[in-house]
Amino acid sequence: MEVVVELRQLAYALAVAEELHFGRAAARMRVSQQSVSEQVRRLERELGAALFVRTSRRVALTAVGEAFLPEARRAVRAAQRARDVGRRAAQGLGRELRVGYAEDLGPRLFQLTGPALAGERVHVTPVPMRTPEQLAELREQRLDLAFGWAPPPAPDLEDLLVTREPLVAAMAADHPLVGAGPFDPRALSGRPLVVVQRAVNPWLHDAILRQLHDRGATVTVTAEHSTIDQVLPLVLSSAAVGVTTASAAASRSHPGVVYRPFTAPSPTVDHRLVWRRDTGNRAVTTFVDVARRLRDSGAFLPAELPTGLPLPAAPGAR
Repeated sequence: MEVVVELRQLAYALAVAEELHFGRAAARMRVSQQSVSEQVRRLERELGAALFVRTSRRVALTAVGEAFLPEARRAVRAAQRARDVGRRAAQGLGRELRVGYAEDLGPRLFQLTGPALAGERVHVTPVPMRTPEQLAELREQRLDLAFGWAPPPAPDLEDLLVTREPLVAAMAADHPLVGAGPFDPRALSGRPLVVVQRAVNPWLHDAILRQLHDRGATVTVTAEHSTIDQVLPLVLSSAAVGVTTASAAASRSHPGVVYRPFTAPSPTVDHRLVWRRDTGNRAVTTFVDVARRLRDSGAFLPAELPTGLPLPAAPGAR
């Protein structure tokens, strides 16, 4: 027999799973508890198995519920997205684009692309997310574009190298390495460093350490971070020297922190826009074309660090 599952049933079941209480789920959905209970029972009859264990004192997921509800959540989100896209199209508001971004990179991307997209009738929904998760969401078709620190992607994905950005060192204003200009990475040897967590982005973490090592530095990582904001307290207390990107430095000026570039050739990291090779969303092409024009004009790189020290030129991007 064909199984017919209503979105309302999925939504009610998800509310119960998240609240673990039928009464609270009903209040959240603004319906009666009887309605929630009845719809969940109908769903369970369609599936031929219970989703919840119910007692007078508690509600818990069954093994079937644990397996089923993540897929139900994806179905509900897809339906909500389809509804929103349809509404926007009906209102003449153009094409929707879900763009994932690494938090230290996103503001600059949307600041630059926003005005250029205003006349293209493309509606952008920014979604903050770590780079590895962005790539997974692309493959699951829950994102249209990803923007983060990433290596060249797999064959099923396309990419645009937006920026090959210099790395810089963040240190306390009275740190002995501050000096007057760029310094050799070997000066960091034996000193405590703070770099991005490997769990946040394995490629970025490894790329930073590999390049410092290739320049002759003996690296001692004493702390790891997920954002530049977590670096600054360690730097201000002189507990470590931070290694970050020029754009992150330019967005986080602080009177007690000095940013210094490395001597040429500077270690660098790549910022890439990534999308599915099989995408049929024309708004993706529009966004990528805008980003390419901005990239070619040099708009993505700051001209100098917050200290006023000019940045070294970054290698050309393809």
